Amino acid sequence: MTDADPVPVTPMFPLGTALLPGEPLPLRIFEPRYRQMLADCLDSGPDGGRFGVTLIARGHEVGGGDVRHDIGTFARIENVLAQPDGRASLTCTGAERFRVIEWLADDPYPRAVTETLPAIEIDPDDEASLRALALELRAFVDEVAEVRPEAVPVGLPDFDLADLAVFGVFEWAIRLPIGPADRQRLLECHSVADQVTVLHDVAEGLTAMIRFGR
Repeated sequence: MTDADPVPVTPMFPLGTALLPGEPLPLRIFEPRYRQMLADCLDSGPDGGRFGVTLIARGHEVGGGDVRHDIGTFARIENVLAQPDGRASLTCTGAERFRVIEWLADDPYPRAVTETLPAIEIDPDDEASLRALALELRAFVDEVAEVRPEAVPVGLPDFDLADLAVFGVFEWAIRLPIGPADRQRLLECHSVADQVTVLHDVAEGLTAMIRFGR
């Protein structure tokens, strides 16, 4: 990029949860500023059908004044169902992770200068720890099925390494009942080893909740 090149600006949609790569994201757009954001996304060219999603760290997004995390995920717009009054229902999918370089003024909607983060690649050295994690996750699911069968999440993978071909460890994570803070920890990981550590902690916490009936 030269000094004459325009700075790429990403439309942003702060939320109360962290979007993970590969995760479906249904949204209803009704605020005027996000109606404008959607129109701009759809009109901005072949790579424009997306926006950035970041987790709100503190405060409430509506009305401003919130504090946002700087690591997020691009939401790729898959389908738009527009209403005559300007509202719209979106079907999106989490794509690449990004880092916010600079937050811009929320005018006419939240925007930021971002850089795309590299995908976390699985190396052969990671396979042993992934297999151990898979056993731990299967044990958690089996315990839930025995103690509280109604609480078993729908659509769980088999926790095979073949599940991880497209979005890596996120493929397992998006099917587990993980809270916003741990989702954000996963997004901020730099390696598969870091991701395995996060999901190990998550599995231990979920198992403890099941055993103590919380």
